[in-house]
Amino acid sequence: MRTVLTGGSIVDLEGGPSAIQSIAIENEKITEIGDVTTGPDDTVVDVTGKFLVPGFTNCHAHLGWDGIHDLQDQANEPAAVSALKASMNIRKSLSAGVTTMRDLGMNEANQYAKRGIDEGIIPWARLLINGRAIATTGGHTWWCCREADGPTDCRRAIREQFKLGATWIKIMGSHELVQFTVEELEAMVDEAHMNGLKVTAHATFDEAINRVVKAGVDCVEHGGSISDETIKEMLDRGTWMVTTFSPLVLQSLRGLEYGMPPHEVERRQQQMADKSRFEGNVKAAEAGIPIAFGTDAGSPVVPHNEIVEELKFMVSIGVCKDNHAALRSITIRAAELLGLDNDLGTLEVGKTADVVVLNGDPGADLESVRGPDQVYVRGYLAHSASGGYAQGLDVGPPPVAEVRRS
Repeated sequence: MRTVLTGGSIVDLEGGPSAIQSIAIENEKITEIGDVTTGPDDTVVDVTGKFLVPGFTNCHAHLGWDGIHDLQDQANEPAAVSALKASMNIRKSLSAGVTTMRDLGMNEANQYAKRGIDEGIIPWARLLINGRAIATTGGHTWWCCREADGPTDCRRAIREQFKLGATWIKIMGSHELVQFTVEELEAMVDEAHMNGLKVTAHATFDEAINRVVKAGVDCVEHGGSISDETIKEMLDRGTWMVTTFSPLVLQSLRGLEYGMPPHEVERRQQQMADKSRFEGNVKAAEAGIPIAFGTDAGSPVVPHNEIVEELKFMVSIGVCKDNHAALRSITIRAAELLGLDNDLGTLEVGKTADVVVLNGDPGADLESVRGPDQVYVRGYLAHSASGGYAQGLDVGPPPVAEVRRS
């Protein structure tokens, strides 16, 4: 039986005019777009006046963190508590239109969440995990990472994450100074790639970014000051970047509401006012380095259902040239980074039916992304703003679990 969304306008992510077209969904796939003739067995959902976009992807999330409590305290919580938080945060993500998440670690929470999805306990969402991030002993956020020292131990750390189901590896490549030796970085990247895993690295200033890029990572998280030499190295190697401005942006906007000390909020606001701190990421984007969307969700004052401020800030500083470029970063570009672009990222016949129904045109105003009316994942209604299911649409069984790597 088909589900047909009728009367809505499909947003042209390349910036062209939106067009009123119907979308037919069957067996989790988009089977028809345009002037769809409906039959008596079809479930017809009227979305007249709404705008349709592909499901969103958050490429940098921490499902075991809630955006409220101290990070290190949460790292020491029982595994059961972390698993409950992960489930809650998946639900919050879905309510924002985020249908795919790349979790970049916080103890074993992402492993439990992925198992819950695979077994149908937490239906609909799509999750890629890294297991534990890899840090030097006493390195950046060591208290929730797998600490590793020396090339041999670093290789073993990668193999442990592979064993636990990771498809990405995250390396903590910097704190205030660079971390890991060149030999350690190269060993981790080699071991990960040998096992079919991609690698991303936390790196926030030029020396650190340059080292991890030359070691062969596939992606850089956060970014920061960055030289022309490093930009050229990234372009030559095809290295991606996920910029994650949300902690700074949201702490400056809402830190007081979350109980942050006033002097800390004031410091964030001063940092926000210094636009030079963002010049490196802007320069990288202008040079053609591909940028995918991520918020660092779960960090202090960064809830998992807040994606709009990140999108708006990316446009305001020039990392994305306009609203449509920002929308591409959270759909097309994110799917490309994660290797899911054959199935996700655009609304096309033959692709998986992840569809977000918005109340306004996001190309004209990114605030329209906030509070989707409906969110479909693999053709199933995973979220409805009304609290029920549109037009009596039954949610149906959870999707068939993805095949686990044996």
